[in-house]
Amino acid sequence: MDFDAGKWCRQHRGMLVLALASLILILYFFSPFLDGIILGTVFAYVGRPIRDHFRNRKRLGSLAAALCIVIPIFIILGLGMIEIANQIIILTNNYESVRIALATMTKETAQGLSPWMKDLLISGLENAASIIAPIATSIPVFHMGRVASLAIINFIVSIPICYFVLADGESFVESMISLLPEREKQAYRRYISRIDFILSGIFIGTIYTSILGSIIAAAIFHAFSLPRPFALASIVFVAGMVPFLTSWVVIIPVTIYRYFEAGMGDAAAFFILSSALIYLPSELLIRPYLVAAKSSLHPLLVMLSFLGGALVAGIGGFFLAPAIMGIIVGIYQVRREEMAAVEA
Repeated sequence: MDFDAGKWCRQHRGMLVLALASLILILYFFSPFLDGIILGTVFAYVGRPIRDHFRNRKRLGSLAAALCIVIPIFIILGLGMIEIANQIIILTNNYESVRIALATMTKETAQGLSPWMKDLLISGLENAASIIAPIATSIPVFHMGRVASLAIINFIVSIPICYFVLADGESFVESMISLLPEREKQAYRRYISRIDFILSGIFIGTIYTSILGSIIAAAIFHAFSLPRPFALASIVFVAGMVPFLTSWVVIIPVTIYRYFEAGMGDAAAFFILSSALIYLPSELLIRPYLVAAKSSLHPLLVMLSFLGGALVAGIGGFFLAPAIMGIIVGIYQVRREEMAAVEA
């Protein structure tokens, strides 16, 4: 006999209301850790290929995968955020001294330029400093500390989330499918399999690319004695996850800085070495191999999802928006295939 969902819902109306109220309360209590839950799930996607190498030792593989993914990201982003926070505090406490030092440095480095280029450079940097500095000084230090503390807590929460999703994620999904009517189970498995395939392509390709690029970038920036190398490497990591941005958003400005700081030869050496070791391996080898092999999303959709999600909901939104886009595309693809099979 076919399962009558409407009749079952009417018979168990009170239980459904209680379950819905409990779910809303749970979501409310978990809301401060939403970023950590999303990050842990994303890290689990990224760590799954590492876990699969352990075959029958799933628990050990899950732990190894979680540590192999989280530790490099924690080092790059953690040290980078510390350097950025220190710079904001210094700028807040010494705005006038920083402005004078910047003006002096600009005049010294612009000695070899033509008068109009020198005036343009000096006025441009002074205007930029006058805009950025008041914004930085207006940020409440207490609020910055609270946000930073919550971010650290969420990152710590993401580690056990990553481990348990790797260890028990498949069995949890299968237990949810087992509650469905028998005739619908296979259809739901097709949808979940396609969505999982797309999300793996998005997250595995982007994060592996970003981890490799940021680690190499930190080493190169340190070798060239650039100030705040981990802060720059953290920007490379974030930019590497967004198609079309990649590491050029850091390499090109730093090359211009090296030109004014050390001359054309040093700037050219930095640009060639950075392009060869940061951009080429990640963008021309790793990303096409991992992303194109799995994800069928257009790069423009991925870019808009990452950027839009970050602007709306911060760290969690940065990863959640492309995941939602992947879910929509996966459902559309499976449904289109089912309709094509019926018509055939």
